[in-house]
Amino acid sequence: MCPDGYVYNLEVEGNNNYFANGVLVHNCHEFKSKSSDRGVAFHQLVTAAKQTLTLTGTFFGGKSTSIFWLLHRLNRGVRRDFAFHDEKRWARLYGVLESTRRRRRNDDADEDGVYTGNRRYRNQAKEQPGVSPAIVSRLLDTTIFLSLKDLNLALPVYKEEVVALDMLDDQGQQYRNMDSGLKQLALQSSRYLSTWLQWSLARPNSAFRDEVVLVDEVEDEDGKSVRKVPLMELPAINPNGHKWLPKENWLADFCKTEKQQGRKVLVYVRQTGTRDIQDRVQLPLQANGLRVSILGGNVDPRKREDWIARRVNGIDVLICNPRLVATGLDLIQFSSVVFFEIEWSLYTLWQSVRRVWRLGQTQPVKAIFTVYNSAMEAKGLTLMGRKMKAAQLVYGDEVGGAIVPEEEGDFLTQLARDVLDGAKLSDLQTLFADDLQVSHNPLGSLTMPSAAILPGPKVLTWDEWVSQKTVIVRKLRRKEVMPEGQMGLGI
Repeated sequence: MCPDGYVYNLEVEGNNNYFANGVLVHNCHEFKSKSSDRGVAFHQLVTAAKQTLTLTGTFFGGKSTSIFWLLHRLNRGVRRDFAFHDEKRWARLYGVLESTRRRRRNDDADEDGVYTGNRRYRNQAKEQPGVSPAIVSRLLDTTIFLSLKDLNLALPVYKEEVVALDMLDDQGQQYRNMDSGLKQLALQSSRYLSTWLQWSLARPNSAFRDEVVLVDEVEDEDGKSVRKVPLMELPAINPNGHKWLPKENWLADFCKTEKQQGRKVLVYVRQTGTRDIQDRVQLPLQANGLRVSILGGNVDPRKREDWIARRVNGIDVLICNPRLVATGLDLIQFSSVVFFEIEWSLYTLWQSVRRVWRLGQTQPVKAIFTVYNSAMEAKGLTLMGRKMKAAQLVYGDEVGGAIVPEEEGDFLTQLARDVLDGAKLSDLQTLFADDLQVSHNPLGSLTMPSAAILPGPKVLTWDEWVSQKTVIVRKLRRKEVMPEGQMGLGI
């Protein structure tokens, strides 16, 4: 197996033909960016090589432009028909562009036509997840799609579920006050955008401790940051640890049930740095008699698989950041994956799931995404779902292998803009649902959601969640009335 993003010189001999100066690129999606150093180096290497063979399991990222520059560097026909900066024209032909028409904001009354009264408008176009089937014409002559099904190698059943929970009353009230205050600051100044976004994503899962929101104090003259100043205090919801937060309660119950079925659980947490919550997530699990280990970033990447192998027989749950195990590891000892916090890099998210669902796995695999209702993380998960759904048009198969790396900053920026613009984001289940089958076995089922036990949260598939929220709007084109005696253009 080639390491991610590696390039190899390729020499192939056969049938009296010798191909030298060839290049084999593994995980070529790592070089898809328009102007990254990796992308530029890849472009120079491809143009210098006589033969190029690229490999990747995560080719398409939900938007048509996610493969534009990769194809531009590899495909002569794309270079012939499109300039390097023609991504907008590419999106118009093969993607989905959302156009917004707004009246210009100007206090000057002369902005409108003086004599005609015509109003001045500004048109903006933004690419949305989605792709035209016509894009396949750019792939057929140079691309081969293979899956394990083509190799006649069967994998166990794979199932995705979404668990949406309500926050505690005081937890929810604190979150809404914080989110509203920071959002107003972000609307007034873009320098508060990151602060609002990161706190809104993180605070519901760290509400067990006292925290203070800090913002940069800047000088009016040059706008440089001077120091951090406290903006608002967020007291702990349960300072003594006697009451677990809803996600913590649910996780303990879920892992305990999985243990009864002989299944080990992999729990992914995003806050593992300066705001580490892994020790807290471990407490309710241990309180319920579960054996838990935490994989930290201090373990050498080359030793992580051995580190896990030495401990896996003595644990029920492993907690870690998904980035630590996203590539190069086989974690088939685990059969359930829980995203306690959502990882906002789509590539990292799906690669970390595939550590479990791969050859050698003997048990059905469940991937469960937990979110708090009405929180920012639920909106973010919706955006990711839209991209995954669009990828199915290219693959015609499971969405899991159809996600490419996306810069986390770009994704979070899009999330912030959609929320600030008041966009109505469809929820996840509409995008991913299968027919929901409920197991009535007292211990639940390995592959199907268990029957709901009130007052616990209802477990939904991706499709169900999205179907409840999606609103389809069809715009009807107004039929123009032709004046009597006037000839039409015949268009």
